[in-house]
Amino acid sequence: MYSLGVDIGTTFVAAAIARDKVEMFSLGDRSVATPALVYLREDGSLITGDAAARRAVSNPDRLGREFKRRLGDPTPVMLGGTSQPVTALLAALLRDVLTKVTDTEGGKPDRVVLTHPANWGPFRRGLFEEVPSLAGLENPPTVTEPVAAAAHYASSHELRDGEVLAVYDLGGGTFDATVLRARAGGVDILGSPEGIERLGGVDFDEAVLAHVNHVSGGALDELDHRDAQTAVALARLRQDCVLAKEALSVDTETVVPVFLPGKHFDVTITRAEFEDMVRAPLESTVGALSRTLRSAHVDPAELSAVLLVGGSSRIPLVAEMVAAAIGRPTLVDTHPKYAVALGAATLAADLPGTDGGPGRAPVPVGHAAAAVGAPARPPTGPLPAQQARPAARAAPAPAPAPAPAPEGATTTISARPPGSGNAGGRTPTIDARGGPAGPGTAGRGAAREPAADETPTGPIAVPAAGSGPGSTPPPPGTTRSGGDGSDSGRRRVLAVLAGGLVLALLAGVAVAGFRLLGASTPQSEAAEAPAPTQIVPSVPIPTLGTPIPVGPTPGYAQVSPNGRLVYVANRAAGVVTVVDTSVNAVTATIPITSGPPQYVTFAPDGRRVYVSVFDDARTIAAVSVLDTTTNQVVATIPVRTRPFAAAVTPDGSRLWVPNHDSGSISIIDTASNTLVRDVQVAPNPHWVEFSRDGTRAYTANHESNVVSVLDTATSAVVAEIPVGRSPHSVAVHPTRPLVANVNYDSDEVTMIDTSTNAVVATIPVGSKPQEITWSADGRFAYSVDNRGNTVSVIDAGTMAVTATLPTPPGPSSIAVTPDGRTGYVSTIQGGVLAVLDLT
Repeated sequence: MYSLGVDIGTTFVAAAIARDKVEMFSLGDRSVATPALVYLREDGSLITGDAAARRAVSNPDRLGREFKRRLGDPTPVMLGGTSQPVTALLAALLRDVLTKVTDTEGGKPDRVVLTHPANWGPFRRGLFEEVPSLAGLENPPTVTEPVAAAAHYASSHELRDGEVLAVYDLGGGTFDATVLRARAGGVDILGSPEGIERLGGVDFDEAVLAHVNHVSGGALDELDHRDAQTAVALARLRQDCVLAKEALSVDTETVVPVFLPGKHFDVTITRAEFEDMVRAPLESTVGALSRTLRSAHVDPAELSAVLLVGGSSRIPLVAEMVAAAIGRPTLVDTHPKYAVALGAATLAADLPGTDGGPGRAPVPVGHAAAAVGAPARPPTGPLPAQQARPAARAAPAPAPAPAPAPEGATTTISARPPGSGNAGGRTPTIDARGGPAGPGTAGRGAAREPAADETPTGPIAVPAAGSGPGSTPPPPGTTRSGGDGSDSGRRRVLAVLAGGLVLALLAGVAVAGFRLLGASTPQSEAAEAPAPTQIVPSVPIPTLGTPIPVGPTPGYAQVSPNGRLVYVANRAAGVVTVVDTSVNAVTATIPITSGPPQYVTFAPDGRRVYVSVFDDARTIAAVSVLDTTTNQVVATIPVRTRPFAAAVTPDGSRLWVPNHDSGSISIIDTASNTLVRDVQVAPNPHWVEFSRDGTRAYTANHESNVVSVLDTATSAVVAEIPVGRSPHSVAVHPTRPLVANVNYDSDEVTMIDTSTNAVVATIPVGSKPQEITWSADGRFAYSVDNRGNTVSVIDAGTMAVTATLPTPPGPSSIAVTPDGRTGYVSTIQGGVLAVLDLT
């Protein structure tokens, strides 16, 4: 059971799947996205993606690229001397995506949503509807790219009622600008979305190529383009120009190697030179954004932010120019190339299933946005604690009658099956721009047919949460109070409604609710019961993934309760870094002004992160409270001495902070952020962790060589268990009466039976173990060996080490996602999170 969102772009194809959460599906050989390339074989068959790129090195005339721009153009695309319809080439891309996803996941997706540019008129939308049919996919809904990006953004950002957001979408071949306003129960698209038909990353690639030609004195103009060697050399040069463009988004200078027949030279390009090449076209995008704001009658000061999506929005000059012209914060997506696919998968999760049953409740997307060049407002961060609702299917609910459209509204969103007033059984379209969903559309409530490239506007109607198909009732004991205070618990949810209106004489009436999560609610999604997590079995020998750069001195990491984010304490750097686990990329960097952040711990609902702050001079000792809905520090609580790794009680009411130098535990009331009491323990407590039922607390007391056991009801020490030298951290087993701790100076792990408070095993590990944690299924423990630059894997059954994995220098902590799939190891000297595939 999973849903699929596919974004077929001009230069890349990306896909995301929604199951327990929404995450990217890796299509490329070495990257998540795959290039939008098609290669014609000698036998007439088509291959796509990385395989097409490899074949094109020797036969570039058989390669098709950037053909999405040609949809609707009567001029044919020529590959190997033969004419190829654009729809067939797009279908080849989609077919290969569906094949790869189906083979990997073991079955076809239950729901699929495709995306297209917002500035396409009915003619091109109609042509695009032929693509899924050619790929063997029956009538999937489509949605505009800005709306999909907004769906992804809203799923992890708590928008206030009335908040206005602009979407700036600069992709590989097109540009779109859209203005959205949150309201109670829905989202309005304001004014007329603007688009620039032929402007994107491929044009910037051509600018770099033209620069190389100019600097070389016209060397490219002198080539014989009929020569096969020349064609191969130019194909390679184009690839190098693309790499140079991308490099200049993170570096200030790069070199383009030029290999031409009989010539070899290098061209150096600085970021300033590149910015001069692209400034004029970027000014046109800013102008289009300004026109969109004017058509929406929105003053730039009314915007909360401008969301930058599309791969080309990573160019630093984009954020600078938009922020300077609009005067509002610019939010760069986690990975702007993937935002549209993630949003499409979010929307697909709400579609009815293939068996006709209702779709699941919206699945949270592991995503956040980082503020870039925000002149007027601090960055708005992710809401890590938003939880997925239970994914179990409910019985189909009666379809609600369509709500009357607000006066003057023209926007319609439809997901019409064949024969339901959709002429010719064309692909249903989630048309969030207004107007019918394609040429020839008829049926009840259809708006007028827009002109060729007209983009009508209006509000998107949204049903109350929990009232439509795909909604899931709150768990027993959970209260949802709406803005009106009613017991029915109406939540204000940003939503896109896919109203599948089937003619009553044929199939009745059905409405599928597409909801955008994250609207302002009196009670956040974080307060709801977490979705049941499907824990994947762990293995004795995990594999190493690609490390994630997170900035200097990452000393401690912890995964959010829903598994969507990792918060990292960058100690000497004075910041907390946020990593999105769906794409393993940094989404925000949060300054901690109270002092160097040393440890972080989440509240059980994920609404707060408690940051232990101290300096080497021991002049600072405090806990800063970070609100995860805004990534702002909302309180700083002084404690006695240097605070180490704290823990929150399972009910969320108390924070226990080990004060290293005073041999005490500070107990803090989390509602008022005030100190309740200090409890003395054996000297130099490093770590606190609670039993699963919250009745016991365990502390690792570094200088005393004991683990203390405290009764949480009385805060009294009830036992002290001798262990090895310098116990540093403790970890409570998820199901068994077992606590593991690492002994830093004796290079070993101690296992304690908590029913008897006796040591049952002592296991040698690598040099200077600093932290230990359990796999989600409890089969293995992971010891982080700080001086050994390794992670030791310990079998909980045999109490023996099964693997020793190398890490970058200075591993200092490990955090495991709730589903048990992934481990994140902070490396204080390596400046990265090492990634472990635990399954």
